[in-house]
Amino acid sequence: MMRLFATAGLALALAMPVAAHADDTADKVAVAKALVDKTILKTLDTGFAGALEKTVGQMPEEKAEKVRKEARTEFDTQRQNLLEGISKQYAEKFSLADLKHLQGIYDDPIYQKYQAMNADPKSEINVISQAAVTKILNMLTLAAAGDQKPAVPNYEKQMQMPAK
Repeated sequence: MMRLFATAGLALALAMPVAAHADDTADKVAVAKALVDKTILKTLDTGFAGALEKTVGQMPEEKAEKVRKEARTEFDTQRQNLLEGISKQYAEKFSLADLKHLQGIYDDPIYQKYQAMNADPKSEINVISQAAVTKILNMLTLAAAGDQKPAVPNYEKQMQMPAK
């Protein structure tokens, strides 16, 4: 009988860390999902909504509604895949304390003000950023065009008149 109690006690003792680990993992995934939802996916939601309306803006309303419905269905599927996949990665790479610390940062009112200012397309921050990025992209486009050596007619050469 004592052997039975000893075996049961040992099994219980060994199972406790596994159960605690499962709870910790579930907690980490839950906190990570909240972080992913309010950061990465919030940005994705905003960008997708704008891109979708830009895409369907010129379509007849009947076609636009069909495209909206199909695109939204696929977007929702991909959004859920991102939420699950990224949250699991964060839960594997960060401790619960780390994730809660990050959550505190994102919940901070000053950080939210900072993010709102950066997200506002009409803010001076975005005007400055877009101007700088446009200049850099133009520079890279010109540099790439210079390496391609497009066929340019030689205007310095005298044109030959056709024989009569």
